[in-house]
Amino acid sequence: MNGADRAQIETMNGNSKDNDSEAHRSNSRSPLQKRLYFTGAAILLAGFIAAALIYASAAPPDSAAAMYGIVDPRYQIELQQIGGNAAVLMAQLHQWFDSLWHGVRLAYTVAVLGIAIAGACFFIGYFFADDEAPR
Repeated sequence: MNGADRAQIETMNGNSKDNDSEAHRSNSRSPLQKRLYFTGAAILLAGFIAAALIYASAAPPDSAAAMYGIVDPRYQIELQQIGGNAAVLMAQLHQWFDSLWHGVRLAYTVAVLGIAIAGACFFIGYFFADDEAPR
């Protein structure tokens, strides 16, 4: 058995001296992965700060707007007569979606969007980062 064959057998058995350096290389992160993790952390922090500022400066809800909304049974009956149940459901969905962009609910929306975008950055960084060897 020559030296090359012995080295190959030791490598296959896990007895190679280079195993430690290979394991260390596989645990280190690529520059793209580091950038994606840093970007995700920055987006998460910025989202939470923005949500806290919006929450602190949000005006109290207007009681008049809530009184004359889709909740009014007369409006729902008229809307159902004109457009059916689908129109009532679409009006409720539209009002819910519009409510996400005002007041305290905007703060929650910004926080959830920040978490989702940061999570996407972490996911992409973890699973889809290039596996180039460090130089």
